Amino acid sequence: MKNQRMTLSLDAGEMSELEQMARRGNSNKTEVIRRALRIYMLMEEMRADGKELHVQDQPGSRQLERLVFV
Repeated sequence: MKNQRMTLSLDAGEMSELEQMARRGNSNKTEVIRRALRIYMLMEEMRADGKELHVQDQPGSRQLERLVFV
């Protein structure tokens, strides 16, 4: 598959967060965006299948938060 290039405009805060995420993950900005895209694709697939995503506050905790994607 041939790679394609694109231009992405981010404001200063978004760019700063992207750079911080890349540093924390010992990665680069392109890889952070690729990972985010894969996560988004998975969530869209789950939504289309009628599935739900829940986040548990702490291991062993009974408190769950249901995430809804529209």
